[in-house]
Amino acid sequence: MAVFEPTGSIVAWQLRVRVLPVGRMPAGKTRRYQGGDIMLNRRMVLWRGLAAGAASTAFGRSAFAEPGWEGVVAKAKAEGRAIYYSSGIAKTEEPLMAQFGKTAGFAVEYARPGGGEIVLRKYEQEIKGGAESADVCGLSDYALGIYARDKGYAATPDLPNLAKLSSAFAMTDPGIYPTGGLTMPIIVNKTMIPDGQGPTKYTDLIDPKYKGKILFGAPENAGTSTLLIKGLVEQHGWDFIKALRANEVSEMRLQAEAMQAVARGEKPICVVAQAWGFLYQLQGAPTRMIFPEDGTVLARYCFFISKKAAHPAAGAVLANHLLSADYQKALAEENGFYGSNSDAPPPPGMPAVAALKIYSPNLVELTAQRGEIIDTWRKIMG
Repeated sequence: MAVFEPTGSIVAWQLRVRVLPVGRMPAGKTRRYQGGDIMLNRRMVLWRGLAAGAASTAFGRSAFAEPGWEGVVAKAKAEGRAIYYSSGIAKTEEPLMAQFGKTAGFAVEYARPGGGEIVLRKYEQEIKGGAESADVCGLSDYALGIYARDKGYAATPDLPNLAKLSSAFAMTDPGIYPTGGLTMPIIVNKTMIPDGQGPTKYTDLIDPKYKGKILFGAPENAGTSTLLIKGLVEQHGWDFIKALRANEVSEMRLQAEAMQAVARGEKPICVVAQAWGFLYQLQGAPTRMIFPEDGTVLARYCFFISKKAAHPAAGAVLANHLLSADYQKALAEENGFYGSNSDAPPPPGMPAVAALKIYSPNLVELTAQRGEIIDTWRKIMG
């Protein structure tokens, strides 16, 4: 059997977290990746009592109260820069931000500190310490957006591109702006499982013929893995998780490692975020994605605009760009993400969200129960 060896352009993204120094950045400087590589246990960066002590969401809007959008754009240019912390893929986003800044007439200082938890933790440390922080925070976990809103971090300016949001990604929470998302499909090695064969539903994963052949990513290290578990439990109960364990479903430390193992033919099946399946297919891996018929779990991405933004108008203009069809088209083509703008196309070769049976887990419960969900999963899976 041929062994697929992915190129560095994929595997370089997933095994490290680059931590940016906390503190004020001098004007005109670009934020760069600094510091050493660290290993993070997800539970080290989860806050206790995420759902407790919710703050009011009735935020003031004076910082954004320019007369009309043209006034906001003019003020953004006068401010001169916007600071954006993202949990996305820097390889794609950083050049797009530089390009947008040239067009918009102000600099975009882009940083990718790590996943959504790391972005939010860095933001919290900075604002609590009185330092300048992000004007916009992009999160790969909508439940973290709920946390930010409830802590009173999110401003609520009107953005023109909100009118273009699709029904699949409608805005339901003030201050939490949906940018799109990705599904959690079943991904198979098509050399080991030919077309027309293999699981078509999540419930097929407990079929004895797949015993010992399936990989998951550990929920401690990926918010989408925890979201997947929450969705599976809502759909099929904890007894289904016990059945997965009985069918000898295994875990890798990271979703990226599970995807790589399937691409190389070490196991035939994994369940990971669609972005991994898309990126590996771009590189010619012998894999295909299966969108489960019992309701493919959808992970929603979002951002919030800081209520304490040092550059509120520039942050709003940047935020509006993040919701544009052009920007989301670029992310779809490069990273395999579904965009929230109704004019943004689906990723190449993938079905539209409207063509899929989608399942969206209860994110309020996920926010409150995240630690309990991970602990219960760990007790069952070992």
